Amino acid sequence: MAAYIKKHFLLALMVLFLLVVSSYARFNMMVTKRDIESICNKENINHSLCFEILKPTLEITKLDFSGLANFLINYQSRNTSDTLKQIKMFEGNTTGADLKAVQLFEELYDDSLFHNDRALKVLATKDYDSLNIEVGFTLAYMDTCNDGLSTMKPTPQVIITKNSEISSMSSIILVILECFLRKVKIRC
Repeated sequence: MAAYIKKHFLLALMVLFLLVVSSYARFNMMVTKRDIESICNKENINHSLCFEILKPTLEITKLDFSGLANFLINYQSRNTSDTLKQIKMFEGNTTGADLKAVQLFEELYDDSLFHNDRALKVLATKDYDSLNIEVGFTLAYMDTCNDGLSTMKPTPQVIITKNSEISSMSSIILVILECFLRKVKIRC
């Protein structure tokens, strides 16, 4: 009887130990306020936008870095979709060369949404090289749009601002990828 109790006590103790260790390991993977500060204070990051998006809410504090990247890609997709709607409304008031530019912007925004969907899929498989490529497409598309938008008369400042924010979100995602998700940190 004593051997039976001793055996089960040790088994229960081992299970408890495994639970504590696994929850501690999971806790250490969560994004901390210090991590957010590190991300948002990187060079070439829109600091105020970064802190605004990543303010430590209950949702953010429950995420690991992969979850944070997922959150940002989804957030970026919503903003891209909303801005695409604004661009389509703007198209109705545009003629000539500006109309062709706006139609190009629509195409680039549609493509960005496609690459955001792909980014979510490759993130789920931990294919970080492909994630870098997918996020890079959106960053390049937004840069192209900003170049074209800045030459339009009148300048659509609201769309330029939204476009710059979407571009900044790509930069934030790339910092998370480079500094927290990849095993080999090249630029951090």
